[in-house]
Amino acid sequence: MCRMASEADSSSQSQTEVGDVKTSASAVSNQINSSAVDSSAAESTPIVSSSDEVPNFPKPTMPEQNTVQAGNTGKWAIARFASGFGLNLAQKPSGANVNDGGITSSSTSAVLQSVGKGLVDTSLGAVKAVQVRARHMVSQNKRRYQEGGFDLDLTYITDNIIAMGFPAGDMSSGLFGYFEGFYRNHMEEVIKFFETHHKDRYKVYNLCSERLYDASLFAGKVACFPFNDHNCPPINLIPSFCQSAYSWLKDDILNVVVVHCKAGKARTGLMICSLLLFLKFFPTAHECIEYYNQRRCVDGKGLILPSQIRYVKYFERILADFNGESPPGRRCMLRGFRLHGCPYWVRPSITISDHNGILFTTRKHPKTKNLMPEDFWIRAPTKGIVVFALPGERGLTELTGDFKIQFHDRQGDFYCWLNTTMMENRVIFDGSDFDDFEKRKLPVPGFKVEIVMIDYDGTMPEKYKINEKPSISSNDSSPSYKGSNSSRNKASNDQENDDVFSDSDDEEDKAVSAKTGSTNVITGPATTPPPQPPRKIEAEMTTLRKNTQQLSLNTKQQSTSDNKQVEKSIPNLNSGDIKAIAADASVFSFGDDEDDESD
Repeated sequence: MCRMASEADSSSQSQTEVGDVKTSASAVSNQINSSAVDSSAAESTPIVSSSDEVPNFPKPTMPEQNTVQAGNTGKWAIARFASGFGLNLAQKPSGANVNDGGITSSSTSAVLQSVGKGLVDTSLGAVKAVQVRARHMVSQNKRRYQEGGFDLDLTYITDNIIAMGFPAGDMSSGLFGYFEGFYRNHMEEVIKFFETHHKDRYKVYNLCSERLYDASLFAGKVACFPFNDHNCPPINLIPSFCQSAYSWLKDDILNVVVVHCKAGKARTGLMICSLLLFLKFFPTAHECIEYYNQRRCVDGKGLILPSQIRYVKYFERILADFNGESPPGRRCMLRGFRLHGCPYWVRPSITISDHNGILFTTRKHPKTKNLMPEDFWIRAPTKGIVVFALPGERGLTELTGDFKIQFHDRQGDFYCWLNTTMMENRVIFDGSDFDDFEKRKLPVPGFKVEIVMIDYDGTMPEKYKINEKPSISSNDSSPSYKGSNSSRNKASNDQENDDVFSDSDDEEDKAVSAKTGSTNVITGPATTPPPQPPRKIEAEMTTLRKNTQQLSLNTKQQSTSDNKQVEKSIPNLNSGDIKAIAADASVFSFGDDEDDESD
């Protein structure tokens, strides 16, 4: 009995202890997870106040790395449960935080850093690859300098003359110039190159009119000779550039000249070829251009614009005829144009300009602004020529020195730069002499443009010469009417010969005049009846027939008075009259002596 009683007491005691442990665990759990505890529940629940009353559970070991996730979950659940008793069941490594998966925070940050660094390196490498590819695409056919870790759009034309693309990437070039550093030569790399290979021995020549930069970036050794892209410089700019470059080169045998425009090809080529001529590297402009093209470009196509090639040849003549000095500007009057071998789909508008702006344009001139180009280009089928001039005007515009002729056509524009001092009064260009002519949508084989000018001193002379041949007098581009008897016989003899552009429907009247041997009262470039407004053409033709009959009867007194009357009746032509003049295109005669021989 005693044994049974003791066993009962021990069992009851053990049950009481287990109950006390459960009660303590639940109380601790409620204190941690609940924000408010009911006061009555707190009084009835015994709380363990001493750690001596808590049984000493064995501490769990750290989970192995290969332990299954479910096992880890169970073990760490026990650890979290035991943490409520204030026990540190899992020992953590010093200086590291362990997450649920057993990975320390230091290893996590190291992994993230390595991944981030890899991504950055990959991105920078990709950007660098794209940048290199873009630079090579922009440089196109030009030779690049790729030595000593440099990759630049730069070429040694000679040991002392360097051609390169624009050094971009600096804010002093403007916002667009800054972004150009992505696909052009970067300023920092260019400076590093010259400081490495030609320290204190280089001078940079900027030919760009559209881009500038801070000269202090190159220690102030920068000279600007600007002119527009795809154009020619003022002709006096070429000798100035050559003199400046020569002065720098002769100071020291190690000095180098660096020439660039935007792409470092066409404008750069024009100036470098001129410098090669000036330094007598080659005797002719053609040899200089060929040498530059082969050195600068892999395909030999560097300086290819006809106008820019023409200006290198102009400089060759300046060296021979003007001792390398800037030539004086010859004053001329542009009379007009004639198109040879011109099909019906070529009827361009015209703009004449110089380096200061537009001098003449058919789009704004009072006599042509309301007309289509098909109306002011007069066709002369008997000669196979299309002619343009301004009737009643002394010429299109006055020219001195450099000027640009641009033809605007629906199939594509084409243009050329010329200089009055370096050209003759009459020149004929074919399509290959014009810039951008090969870009036209429709080809025009055999097409030629004849440009006619005369010397001009402010007043139109009575007689002028073209290529030192005698030619017919002209006070303006319209016919000259006179009543003097001395001019009648010459007009009679040259009537048919001088009518070089005649497309007249009044062939009958001319035939009658020729058969009777009558003297025409019109002298100068035109020998046909004078142009009249449409409403007065019939009346004037009647008057001219009457004059012809009177002249045949040798009535000098009457003919003189009629001539004066005709002279007074010449109207001021306007834009509408040009269409009427198409019936008598001899008004556009420029005094062709060769026509006398051909007829």
